[in-house]
Amino acid sequence: MIDPRRVLRALAEHWALLEPLCERFDSGTLSLSELRLQLIAQLPEGTPADITTLLDQWIRLDILVPVAKSPNRFELNAQIHDFLAYLRHEHRLGLCLEIEAYLRHLERLAGYIRDAFEVRDGNDLARQLRLLDMRVRDVLKKLANDEQALIAVAERAKTSDRQIPLRQRYAEVLATWDEYVEPMIQLVSADGAFEQGVRRVEQVLLRLLGEQQRLGQLVDDDQLLRTHARILEMQTTAQLTLRRARELLLPLREEARRHNAITRGAALALSVIRRKGIDAVPQAALPLFTRPQSTFLGSASQVESYVFALARFEPKPAHFPKASGARKGDGPQRAPRTAREMLDRCQAALPLPDLMRWLLEQEPEGATDELLYWFSRLSRDGRFQRERLERRDYETAQHSLSLCSFALLSSKDTASEPHAN
Repeated sequence: MIDPRRVLRALAEHWALLEPLCERFDSGTLSLSELRLQLIAQLPEGTPADITTLLDQWIRLDILVPVAKSPNRFELNAQIHDFLAYLRHEHRLGLCLEIEAYLRHLERLAGYIRDAFEVRDGNDLARQLRLLDMRVRDVLKKLANDEQALIAVAERAKTSDRQIPLRQRYAEVLATWDEYVEPMIQLVSADGAFEQGVRRVEQVLLRLLGEQQRLGQLVDDDQLLRTHARILEMQTTAQLTLRRARELLLPLREEARRHNAITRGAALALSVIRRKGIDAVPQAALPLFTRPQSTFLGSASQVESYVFALARFEPKPAHFPKASGARKGDGPQRAPRTAREMLDRCQAALPLPDLMRWLLEQEPEGATDELLYWFSRLSRDGRFQRERLERRDYETAQHSLSLCSFALLSSKDTASEPHAN
């Protein structure tokens, strides 16, 4: 076992030498001679013996490890590399599939927790709850790391060299959107695997809380409540991370796509003009500017629509109404029935042997959804006493319905019958 104090002391003493090497190790491995050259550049007064002693110390402490099948090439230890990246506030974007794998593991742990509670094994139940809490914290840590990595992707795209073509500058943005954001959208959607997995784990914990109050405690309720609160925090953090990713990357992605479409349209238009002259350009696309071109060039949306029209112009067909066609506004328009009016009419017609039949007689041309609305509203009103009928078929103006109607009586009549007896 390597003494951790010696490793931390070496990292603190040689931080000025290790920090530049981290950037080199990000792009690949280094040979022994390349390591010596890097250290000589950092230590101009150091002798070759000092460089050899320093490299031997790093290799003994596993700060530098040899590459597999290449003993003369070295790389930073993966754990040391991650620790130094954390200290330097560097974040590497992970895979969306990692979150899905964590969710599957959370569901398995929820099953283990349910089984341990059924057999009343308190030790195994506490152990599985601790594992569940640790895995939820791993997901929270990964989501926080991914959010910082997405911010870094957007910043690199915005601050890169302007001389590079836009497609190359935004290549990382487009790849990140396709490989991380879109799968994340599907994962965190309302019917996605993330929401379903969280719901299953949450149901197990809530059922466990209720069963403990009924059957007796096996573990502390505070541990269950703390784990449940952390799961809800994980759900909220995933949604906020996705929203942050869309806010950062979607404008850049749309800018790249719009720039590509405008460039392609302009190239097509220029090729047509070179071959056939300006007369070959569709005349419908030319009227763009409301002022002289020398003083006004139009807005960005006007320029974009103009270039798109130059590339692919297809006139829209004009549809004119027929002279003999009946207009939608012709004929008297009947005002819709109000709830008070329908209730008064229904109360005046009591007793009703069949409510649905009465509605069809009142509204023979009524829409099916409107008839069903009045059927539900009148049958549930408190001033009527209802009796369910056998299922029958009813024909509306558009549909054929099969339902169990009601016979309606007045509540006053039903209340007076016991007194008369």
